[in-house]
Amino acid sequence: MSSPADVLWWIFLTSVLGVGVLVGALGVAMVIAQRRLIALHRGFAQRLLAAQEEERARVAREVHDDAVQRLAAVRFELKGLEATVSLDPGERHRMRGIGGDVEDLAMSLRRLAHGLHPATMKQAGLIGALTQLADEMSRTGLTVRLTLPPSAPSLTPERALVLFRIAQEGLNNVARHAEVREATLTLREDGADVALQLEDRGRGFDVGAGRRGRGLGLIGMNERAQLAGGHATIHSRPHQGTTITVRVPKGPSSP
Repeated sequence: MSSPADVLWWIFLTSVLGVGVLVGALGVAMVIAQRRLIALHRGFAQRLLAAQEEERARVAREVHDDAVQRLAAVRFELKGLEATVSLDPGERHRMRGIGGDVEDLAMSLRRLAHGLHPATMKQAGLIGALTQLADEMSRTGLTVRLTLPPSAPSLTPERALVLFRIAQEGLNNVARHAEVREATLTLREDGADVALQLEDRGRGFDVGAGRRGRGLGLIGMNERAQLAGGHATIHSRPHQGTTITVRVPKGPSSP
């Protein structure tokens, strides 16, 4: 026959075990809920980025197929008027200046359309798109030193687009903020990953303050890399330049 002390001991032990089971079950439930929340967040972010790319493509088509074509028609009409209407030298010079402005505007809109939706990605892949991006940046006064592999790295189209967008954002930041005329862009395969690195020797910035202030671009880079299964690191110090390194894995994207 059990003594009252033994009974109390077993009651206490059973209670402790019950509480332990409940705490363990609660912990498992929290982990599952957190994973589901992360998956939902990732799925939402992926859909959001996909929607952004679709909207970029739509706007690019509208700009290229409508606005640019209308400007070409205006330029053609101006040339026709110049050839048929009697104008004094001053008026003729003015009309030619207007025609030149129209042509410059059409070229700017073409570059805008390409930036919104780089058709080169489909035609020449990531290497071709980065080469064209570097050429376009040279028109802003920024020389981009490219180091590219001899053949295209093994990447899904989604991950290739992620690297292109990060390079595009990074180079635009250099052109606007770094106060330099040269940057280096490197693409390489590194084991199971593909790495993109952008370096400049410009004014630099405090990374922590940059994330709190003009950090939307930095946050966007990291989010894009994470959604592609990779990560981005940003090293910068005031007056010591900036280095952005993005690594994404080869192969299919993670769900």
